[in-house]
Amino acid sequence: MLYGPPPDPKQLELVLTLSQEWPAYLACLVAALCLSALALVPRLPTAARAGAFVLGQVVLLTAPLGAFLNETVYGSFPTPDKNGQLQFYLRGVHKSLYLNPVDALHDPAVKLIGVHAGHHWVTEFFDLFLHGYGALNVQALLWPALGWFCAALLLKELCGSWRTAVIIAMPFGMGLHVFRDLNWHTIEKTSVALMALYAWSLVKVAKEGGRWRFVAPFLFLLMALDNLYLALVAGVAAGLLLIGTALRQRGQSPTKYLAVAILGSALLILPLGIYQSMLLEGTTGKMADPEAFLYERAMLDTLSLWPLQWNRLEIWRAVNLPWVGAALYVLWRDRRHGTVQALGALALVLTLLALGPKPLGVWNPIYMGLRLLPGLWRLATPEVFFEGAYLCILGLASLAPKKPLPRWVYPIVALGWVLIVRTHPAFPGFSALVEVPFSENWALQMGLQ
Repeated sequence: MLYGPPPDPKQLELVLTLSQEWPAYLACLVAALCLSALALVPRLPTAARAGAFVLGQVVLLTAPLGAFLNETVYGSFPTPDKNGQLQFYLRGVHKSLYLNPVDALHDPAVKLIGVHAGHHWVTEFFDLFLHGYGALNVQALLWPALGWFCAALLLKELCGSWRTAVIIAMPFGMGLHVFRDLNWHTIEKTSVALMALYAWSLVKVAKEGGRWRFVAPFLFLLMALDNLYLALVAGVAAGLLLIGTALRQRGQSPTKYLAVAILGSALLILPLGIYQSMLLEGTTGKMADPEAFLYERAMLDTLSLWPLQWNRLEIWRAVNLPWVGAALYVLWRDRRHGTVQALGALALVLTLLALGPKPLGVWNPIYMGLRLLPGLWRLATPEVFFEGAYLCILGLASLAPKKPLPRWVYPIVALGWVLIVRTHPAFPGFSALVEVPFSENWALQMGLQ
């Protein structure tokens, strides 16, 4: 079964086994132990200790990635997405987009990539220290760690325990969807940490107000510059949260603070929306065909009952079932609690959106209704809503234990991850970096010229 695009004939797979590359695995183990030692230093802030632990575990669990940042490509290469990402970066599409916006309107590469090319600046930064594909490989190491840590930040605000938060947040940054994207797709798809960070800022707004209502919009802008799809998910969730809070609190201070933060978020990215509309003007073919986006792209995120799959991944391997069970238990136990109701409602709506336009052969009115909004016909991957739903589910699960989870729970969770995610065929291996230039008339073929 194919979980992604078929292998390119030019792909050179590298097999880095433990028996042959044991020094690299040992280096990752030593690095993980050093970072874990930092997590035991009592004088460090708890958040810093949690971050050190998370980074150490990611280095260990993804070994030997940390030892092969420069020499290889993490995942399959070339794929259409990853090769295009590299080619666009090398030609400086991000510089054209942000430093030469007038000329960028006529650049077919900018038209294709859109306004959310901020991730190329991250690559530009790491390119100062690494060579080859290293600037992208290091992001493949850091984004899962950041996704895990930022989700833990959010869960800590919900449940009050750093230990519980770190243990339960693991599947968010280290989920199979993230590693499937690392294997075949572009790097910004794995930056789910930004969604968790924005959600955390909104919780801080609701709790404390003050400066947080001004911090949240800038985090939203950062997310939109990196991945407009993630910003869409966060925007939908934030809008629903604001409506629900307003109905419950009827004008009290937290509602006003949330309104300032969320409306400020929308206003701050309004210029990006206008710029994106200008980029699409004059395009033809599939790039400007709503039906092509619906039937040839969005329809691929389908649900199958036998085998039980969604978006070409087994559901039981794509989500942490014990945490889903804990979330359902919390929904039953604390069904009258406002936070539980809000997280449950958000999880339900985002799950329905994640099912795409036609799950099980039946048109999805929730998804098709959202698609009617200006510009949203270009939503090619309903899968992105899953990340928002999963974050809410893990938030509910963090409320299940009345006391902090015991430390021995984490090794069980980590072992489960190794058996369920690390061993999955979609989990990335390593490839050699080969040169695959674009065809000369690629822009004309896509209707961009």
